[in-house]
Order: sequence, then C-alpha cells, then structure tokens
Amino acid sequence: MKRRNRTQSPQATFDYQGVLNRMTNRIRRSLELQEILSTTAIETRAFLDTNRVKIYRFHADGSGEVIAEAISGNQLPSLQGLNFPASDIPPYARALFIKARSRVIVDVASQRKMLSHLDDPDTGVSLGIGHVRYAPVDTCHAEYLAAMGVCSSLVVPILHHNQLWGLLVSHHSEPRQYSQDELQVVQLLVDQVSIAIAQANLLSQTRQQVHHEATINHISRLLHTPYDIIRIRQSVLDETVKAFEGNGGRLYINADITGNAAQLYVNGVQPTLAQIEESHFWQQVMGISFGKTFASCDLLSETPEHYDEGFVDQSTTLPQLHSIQDLYKNSQLQFLAPAFETTSIRSILIVPLQYRQQCIGCLSIFRQEIDTETLWAGQWDEDERNMRPRQSFEMWREVKKGLAQEWTANEIKLAQTLGTHLYMAVMQRRVEDMIRHQASHDRLTGLPNRLLFDERLSLALAYAYQQGEMLAVMFLDLDRFKVINDTLGHAIGDQLLQQVAQRIAGCLKKSDTIARWGGDEFTLILPQINSANDATKIAKRIIRTLNEPFTCGEQEFHVTTSIGIALAPYDGEDAETLLKNADTAMYRAKHQGKNSFQLYAADMNTQALEQLVLANDLYKALNRGEFLLHYQPQVDLKTGEIVGTEALIRWQHPVRGLIPPNQFISLAEETGQIAAIGEWVLQTACAQNQAWQEAGYPPIRVAVNLSARQFQQQNLAQLINRVLAETGLEARYLEVEITESIAMQDIHVTIAVLDELRAMGVHISMDDFGTGYSSLATLKRFPLHTLKIDREFVKDLTTSSKDAALIQAIVTLGHGLDLDVIAEGVETIDQQEFLHSIGCDAMQGYLFSKPLPAAAAAQRCFNAIAD
Repeated sequence: MKRRNRTQSPQATFDYQGVLNRMTNRIRRSLELQEILSTTAIETRAFLDTNRVKIYRFHADGSGEVIAEAISGNQLPSLQGLNFPASDIPPYARALFIKARSRVIVDVASQRKMLSHLDDPDTGVSLGIGHVRYAPVDTCHAEYLAAMGVCSSLVVPILHHNQLWGLLVSHHSEPRQYSQDELQVVQLLVDQVSIAIAQANLLSQTRQQVHHEATINHISRLLHTPYDIIRIRQSVLDETVKAFEGNGGRLYINADITGNAAQLYVNGVQPTLAQIEESHFWQQVMGISFGKTFASCDLLSETPEHYDEGFVDQSTTLPQLHSIQDLYKNSQLQFLAPAFETTSIRSILIVPLQYRQQCIGCLSIFRQEIDTETLWAGQWDEDERNMRPRQSFEMWREVKKGLAQEWTANEIKLAQTLGTHLYMAVMQRRVEDMIRHQASHDRLTGLPNRLLFDERLSLALAYAYQQGEMLAVMFLDLDRFKVINDTLGHAIGDQLLQQVAQRIAGCLKKSDTIARWGGDEFTLILPQINSANDATKIAKRIIRTLNEPFTCGEQEFHVTTSIGIALAPYDGEDAETLLKNADTAMYRAKHQGKNSFQLYAADMNTQALEQLVLANDLYKALNRGEFLLHYQPQVDLKTGEIVGTEALIRWQHPVRGLIPPNQFISLAEETGQIAAIGEWVLQTACAQNQAWQEAGYPPIRVAVNLSARQFQQQNLAQLINRVLAETGLEARYLEVEITESIAMQDIHVTIAVLDELRAMGVHISMDDFGTGYSSLATLKRFPLHTLKIDREFVKDLTTSSKDAALIQAIVTLGHGLDLDVIAEGVETIDQQEFLHSIGCDAMQGYLFSKPLPAAAAAQRCFNAIAD
C-alpha cells in the first residue's frame, strides 16, 4: 500500500469530473464511429499528457490494426493504419482482458508492470475500485516496447458483447505513473467507446437495412414499370448485380404452361457453359432432383465421381439458396471449375425464385477475385530460442492476389428477398399472360380462338393491301364428327380434336395461322401466297394428312374433312366477307361428297341462300306431311320373284315439287331433324307393309335405311319394337339397312344393337358394302343376313374387269359368311346376266323398276308375283 501512495499523480487536485464531462460531450457529438475513436484518442492523450495514444482493433484472425491515433511531438513514430500479427497479444493476455477487464501499466525502465483487474478473473464478480497487483514485465514484451522507443505504457481493453473488440493504448517516451483517478477517467472513456461501438453497429445495421430496402424498392419499381418485359428483366438483373458489387450475373426463368420457352438474361462476365442452369447442380438448387448432370470436362453429361450430392441437401426437393464463398477452395465444387477457370469469377450466389415448394427459375450473381494490400508494422523475425520480437517497426506492404469476396449474411438475406420479389413479379406476369392467353386461345387445343383469329386476319389483310399481296382464308370442318362425339363421348372427341389440330398445324408454315373456330371447325390464314394453287396445295396436304387413321386409347378412327377457300382481295377485302365466303365454299365441298375442298365462287352465295331457305322449309315439312315414301322392288336373280322392297323417302315440296333424298338428307343430318324423319320413315314403311298384307297381298320384307343418328339412339331396339307393335307388322317382314361406315364407328356397340334386333326377328343388311373400312375379321362378327353391293361397283362391271372381279369377290365372301348378296343399281341386261352367272342372290335397280309410290309399287310387285 505504501508503493501505491508513492505513485499518486501530481494532478490529484485536478477537476477530473469536469474533464470527463467535456470529453464525453465531445464523443457524444458524433454518430460516426471513426470520428468517435479519433476524438477519444485525442482527448485521452491530452488528458494523460503522453506522447501517443492509439486505438487498436482486432480482426477475426486475431491480428489487429491501429485505426485511431493521437501523437504529441516526434519522440514516438506514428502507427496509424499499421497491422500487428495476432502473436503480439498472447492468448492468456487476451483471456485476462475479457475475464477481468484488466488494465496493464508497464514501466520499461524498472521492468515491472501493474495489473488492475475490474472483475475477478475466476468468478467474474466485480471488484469495485479495482484489484491491483504487481509483477515483472515479460522480457520479450519489454524489448518489444523498447524497440518502439516506449518507456511507459497503459493498456485498457475495449469490450463489446463480452468480446475483446480492441485496446486503448497510451505510450510515453519517459517513465510515467498513472493514478487511480486517471485510470477511472480513462476507463469511463473506454466505456463510452463501448457504448459508441454498440450504437455504431446499430447505426450501421440501420443504414444497411435502409440501403437494402432502397434496393428492394428500386428493384420492385423496375419490376412494375410499363416497359417491355425483356427490358424490365434485363434492367433488374443489371441493377441487382450492381447492388451486390458483382462482375456478372444471370437471371433464368423456366418455361411456363402457356408455351413460353425458358428465358435467360445475362450481365457482365459469364461462365463458358451457356446452359449452366440446366446442369445437375443448378437444377438441384432450384429443387429439381434430377436435371442434367455434371462431369469434369462436360458439365452436362454425367456426374463426376468426386461430386458429393450431399453438398446440396438431397433430403428434400425444396429449392434452396446456395452461396459459394470461394469456388476454388472447396474440393466438392471442383467440378464447377471448368466452366469458370477462364474467367475472373471467384464467388457465386445462386438464389431460387421461389415461394415454398414452387420454383420458377433462379438468380445467379458472380463476384470477381480481388487483390488486398496490408501494411504491417515491421518485418516479423522470430528467434526460435527465446521468441524475441521484431527489431524494427518500419512499415512493410503485403499484397495478396486472387482472393474471394465472401457473401455476408445480410447480403444473402437481401438476395433471398429479391428472389421473392422476382418470383412474385414473374408469377403476376404469368397469371396476366395466362388470362390473356385463355381469353384469346382455345383451352382444348391451345390454338388461337375467334377473337385472336379475327385480330390476326385484320392485320394480315391490312399488310396484304399495303404490299399488294394475296392471302387465303380457309374454313375447315370435320365430316361426321358429331357421330364420334355422340357415340364415344366427348372425352374421345376432345382427344381427336387435339390430334387433328396438331396434324393441321404440321401442314402449315410458321407464318400461317390456324385457329379453332368452334366445335369441329378450324380456320386458317395463309398470307403471302402467289396464286390459288398455293392454297389448294395446302388443302390437299391437310386432307391427305387427316386421311391417315387416328388412335385415341384403343380406338382407331378415320376422319375426313371439308375445306372452303376464299382469296383476298378477289373474294372479299374484309375479314367478315372472307370468312363468310370460305364457309360457303366449305359447305359446297360437303354437299359434293365431303373429304374435299372448294374454292369460293360468286354463285355459291346464291346456292347457299337456297340451302338456307330449304333448311327452313325442312323444319316444317314433317308437320305439314310433305314427306312420302317410294318403294323399289328387290328381285331374286334365280327365280325372278319379288323378295322384298326398299322404302326410299321423297320430299314433295309445295313450290319445288319432288325433291330426291340426296338434296335434303345431309341437310337433315346437319340440322338434327334426321332422327324424327327416320322414325317417320320406319313407322310409315311398316304400316304400309302391314296394309299390303291386310289387303291380301303376299307378305314380303320392307327395307328401311337407318341413319347414323338413329343407330346411335340408346332406345333403337325399343323404338323398332314399339313401331312393330303399333303397326302390327311381324318383325320378320322388316329389314333394317346400315352402312359400313356406321357399323365401324363403334364395333362393340354395333354388335350389341344388331344382336338385339336379330333376336327380335328383324332382318339386317349392310348397305353400300365395299365403300367403308371394315375388315374381314370384323365383318364376320356382325350378326348380318345380307350384304348389299354398292351401285358404284355395279355400273361399270361389264366394262371394268376390276369391278367385275371385286363384285365376284364380294359374292364369294358373302356366301362364305352364309349371307345373301344383293346388287344395287342394276340397269342393264348384261349386268343382270353377269350377276346371275357369279351366283349373286338378288338385284335392285331401274332394270326392273324405279322407286314407285305405294300404289304403283304394289301393282308392280304383286302383279309380278302373280305372274
């Protein structure tokens, strides 16, 4: 205690409180930490009246740097900006600074030091005014100070969050003692510095947060500017790379469901691999388990042996941000090196554009390697025998090249936020695009709809007019598509429409447009054609392509189409007129046998108007009783006897007179009236046959043609049974005829219906045999009684050896299946004799009788029977 009394400062009567207040007030005037530290050094040096006060800050590696300094005179050199190795402060000394908040006073001349502990180093309990003890100075430390020209020193630790942040050090070139009051003032100043450090950190965090929020707001504003989307996204990438002080970046947005391809935007320095987002590593970061994989030379070929998939979390397919601090210091990432080794890129940040499990792309930011320069206080010269320190404190410069710039936690957090903003902006645009796409495209086929077609046609017409060019508009309708929809359901019909759309699109050029007009109708724009021949070539190609069979599930279909073509400017100069005329031409193609195309001609509108009037009259014809039946006899070729008659409908129009079926049956099918007309035919034919029998005529069969719509009715058998019951006709005297194409629509349904009719006793014939697509394997499964040879084969049989051979083959086939065979359209004796010679069972045609009204038919048939 006597020694402590001898070291009392001569300034014992000094106004320490006033000085402390003045010093702390100066410190508190600033918010900037560097300014506070400089002020603290200046005020402390002035208060202690020493040669030098420095503030020394520790780095993460334990080394330190003099970041603030105050010097008086030239007795001691400046150490401002110099770095000192970590070994200058031994670990035990660092521990005491933290645990005991030790202040160390060294007197170099006496080789002694005073340690003043504020806290107990073992328990951490505060010791009040301080615990003082004396000890010899470490020889090495004394030499260290002497080498700097220091005779006395005071070291006070600066703590922050219970960690050693730095040291406040006072050096004097002469011996100097420090009183408890001086130590207390300095300690209070250091405590103020600790508070300032905490405030500065909060201020720095606040400023960084403000900067980050400004960056986010700036990017958000860019994302919602009314510019072109490509320009927006490129600007966002440029600004993001700039905000992160990167030297390059990539914004990858994957393909969407509306058909937009994946998009890539780049900035600055790039890897040598252009499709790096498709690599295994990037795909995993985006939450895609198995994308294309890496290899040491070819990054997209296969996974290298040294690649550890656990480096990216494989326990989940969730997207996850990935930061690569130094590409070349992680052995697990060496497979990436080939893509970057020729660039200056050293650090990579990959940010998935994600929300929860959904990822729509990624943002990659690159940072270049940097060179660092450190100023050290004297060359380190360690003596292994006694660990002597450096002999000189002259500055020397250390330069390190090719170092990585690491990503901080705050930067990663900012990147994640920007990734979320990008995700939301992209998804918002995708939703808007999807709404626009759905408004202008057909959902089923993905083709443009009427709205978009009209817009494109108007633009194409304007361009064609301006350039003096020709364009074609096509109207395409599938033949008998309703039959498929009605029999097999809309699911199969939808699949078929999708395939049809794909095939038609495959026939067109990129500049052409195909749209789904509605139902089974499609419209096409063929711009920049040279002549009508260019359009007809496309029409032929489409017809040929659609004639190939379609497969939906296990069903195979044959589909035909009718196409109408209108040319601008000849057939119309506006969209409405061209479409109307193309539609008119399409209906002409249908009426001329389907599976064909027609170029529009001016007289078609007149005919179309006539068809419209005829359709309106057709709606009234049934109620007005304008339909009537004619009957054509069927003659046994061996005996010459009448074996049956076929009921054929006619329309007795009040103005146009007698209209044959080929002029209104297709119209009835289109308008949906065929079912009611077919039922009337069935009822009338059965009633007439029964009337003949009741009049005493010999019983014969009457044949009635069933339309496709009638045959598809679920209650067909019940309908026929009801008609037979109402008319009193026995089932064996009714024959129903179905065409080959009707039978092949759905084989299983056909067999079930025919089995039911045959079980009732109804006679069944296949009409127009040879014109459809039935196979022999299928034909033998149908419960038929008769095959009817189509008139197209009969008319040229005497002049065409092929037709003659074909008819003979049909007769042989029919007999082989135990079926009767009737030839239709027999008009000459030569035809009759040939048919008789090959064993054909019966004939029907103008040679014996044309179709006749009921009374005339009875006279012709039954008189022949009597004869």
